Amino acid sequence: MVQITSIHDYKWPEELKAMGWTGLGEDILKSWANLLSAETGIKVTVIGTPDTVTRFRAIHNGQAHITAGGAGELARMLEAKQRYAGRETGPFPLRVVWVQSRSNSGFFVRGDSPVRTIYDIKPGIRMPDMRTYIEDQPIVDALLAWAGIGEEDVVWVPAKNATHKAELVVQGKADIAFAIPTAESIKKAELNPHGIRWIDLNPETDPEGAKRFWAVKPLITFGPIFSGVPSSIGHWGTCGTSLYFTREQTDARFVYHLARWLDENYHRFKNLHPWNEFMRRDILLEELKRTFVPCHEGLVLYLKELGLWTSAHDRRQKANIELVSRYCTAYDEAIAMANRKGISIEPKNPAWVELWESYKKKLDLPPFRVFQSLN
Repeated sequence: MVQITSIHDYKWPEELKAMGWTGLGEDILKSWANLLSAETGIKVTVIGTPDTVTRFRAIHNGQAHITAGGAGELARMLEAKQRYAGRETGPFPLRVVWVQSRSNSGFFVRGDSPVRTIYDIKPGIRMPDMRTYIEDQPIVDALLAWAGIGEEDVVWVPAKNATHKAELVVQGKADIAFAIPTAESIKKAELNPHGIRWIDLNPETDPEGAKRFWAVKPLITFGPIFSGVPSSIGHWGTCGTSLYFTREQTDARFVYHLARWLDENYHRFKNLHPWNEFMRRDILLEELKRTFVPCHEGLVLYLKELGLWTSAHDRRQKANIELVSRYCTAYDEAIAMANRKGISIEPKNPAWVELWESYKKKLDLPPFRVFQSLN
């Protein structure tokens, strides 16, 4: 059992190494880390990189203490998919420290479009063709599943990028497109003479349709859009939460005191960066109902101290730890098999990818998914 001392008596370690996405991620970290450093004396080193794989690997290897990630990227890492299928870039026992941010997205049409609900998306619908973009197309496929149509029912309009997508809708060359409502291209689209509208994606009003969506894209949660152009606010879209995480081996006393400091000092740093608005306890607790990532022991201790950790959290924690552990063990075993067979463990090596994917199927490892509640 870890013994937790008073926050005032605690001796912070000499250094906190935090990794963030180059630019935005670094700015977010520095906005609160500078305050933490000034108050506690801990040296905070913020390291930026544009490569998520590099950030996650640094946490895995203990080269950094914390970084942030969303459900989609964390699931790809834990399942060792695509770029994560390397010797040191696959699953490891990660743990939640606190919450970093929230984001939202959705599907929009031109203001005079006859498409007003999901079920107005019918055969012949025109959509920007971004099928070669792995980050973009799966959510489009999921929307089509909700609407009850397939790719073959869509008229695909060639699109170069996100900006071009918005232009196609505004110009009337495409009917509907996926977008982030804070994007500059959407701010510009909002100003067209017809305006733009957003298609509500509310699973509460159509649970069967939402099930079809989740069958394609199981890592998505929905909610009212809270950030973006005025036309988007309040409409139901996709909402994601990024979490700060560390590895299981990180000292529980450190995680406890870091979580406690972030919670108790939120009012002091919330206005130091726009994204800090979401580093709140209530948002953390809401995400803990959904996430497949286990909480660090130090965070659990803090939430228990507040009386906020329940038996339902215990059950979810146990299940999350079990699945993450199964993936970690399986990946180590697959690497050992590849070593014996002389197979190079590289994401672009078909023989290795086939070995790993086949081994996952053999072990019946389920994919990671978000939950709708602790129940």
